[in-house]
Amino acid sequence: MDRLEPIQMPSYTDEEKITIGRDYILPKTMEEMGLEKGQIKIDPDVWPKIVRPLGYDAGIRTLERTINGICRKVAKMIVEGKGTQFHVTTANMKEFLPSW
Repeated sequence: MDRLEPIQMPSYTDEEKITIGRDYILPKTMEEMGLEKGQIKIDPDVWPKIVRPLGYDAGIRTLERTINGICRKVAKMIVEGKGTQFHVTTANMKEFLPSW
């Protein structure tokens, strides 16, 4: 043990993940799903629950999967005729967040 060197494993902070998800992943995923810019609005107090759905995760793969699931559900609801714009709040987030 005296010859081992501890290394630090870098990871994103929650604030960095929220910024990455909101500014980069969400617009890219919406474009991939064929959604227009104003069709999904996510409240700022919902983002921490999107970032940590299952607890601590150092990377952003889980974040990408979660945002992808939200966009898929919204696209499905639009095709089914349930609306054209959706607002994700703390009250209705269980409806949009994918279940694991």
